[in-house]
Amino acid sequence: MRFETFKQGHLRVFITKQELSVHDVRPETLAVGKGQDLLRNLLEEAESNFGFHAVGTLEFFVTFFPNDGMLVDVRREGELPEETFDEFDQVEIRMTVDIVHHVLYQLEEFEDVIQASHGLLRHVPMTETGGALYYFEGRYYLYFEERMAEALERTITTVLSEYGVPSAKSPLAMAEYGKTLQRSDAIKMIAGTFSV
Repeated sequence: MRFETFKQGHLRVFITKQELSVHDVRPETLAVGKGQDLLRNLLEEAESNFGFHAVGTLEFFVTFFPNDGMLVDVRREGELPEETFDEFDQVEIRMTVDIVHHVLYQLEEFEDVIQASHGLLRHVPMTETGGALYYFEGRYYLYFEERMAEALERTITTVLSEYGVPSAKSPLAMAEYGKTLQRSDAIKMIAGTFSV
């Protein structure tokens, strides 16, 4: 588990595909059995490492990326009560699960975009759009909106994971509030313009 964000009452954790496989967790099993055990482990680790108390109402927003893993966004409603907590505190959990079939990766630097583009160049002729590139909140995003064949999606996400991380952000928000640097054929354009 990779804890990406921790603020008072807000936790964001990425769980790899390998970890999900070890725990035998799939979207349909998340709310029962081993899925509950995994979320309980997540909350215990968050409490011991970050002081995140699982009390009150917790909203779980879970985004599954079939070839990468799962992003868990946990938000606690309201303020923490003043009294101390014990193991019998009531916790209400509300969960929203989304399975994302498009490919959207966040890359920190433009150099990462160039490297990823050269790595993807020979695979993009098999895609419909050739990829879009956005700049949003100080980061770059490579986006393939189509649903690809499983083998192609696995290849593309494997290359992208060397240079960035999957993102659960909305491409619509990026198109609306960020900068659209290239709407289609971004990989071909970048690899053709910038050498490695």
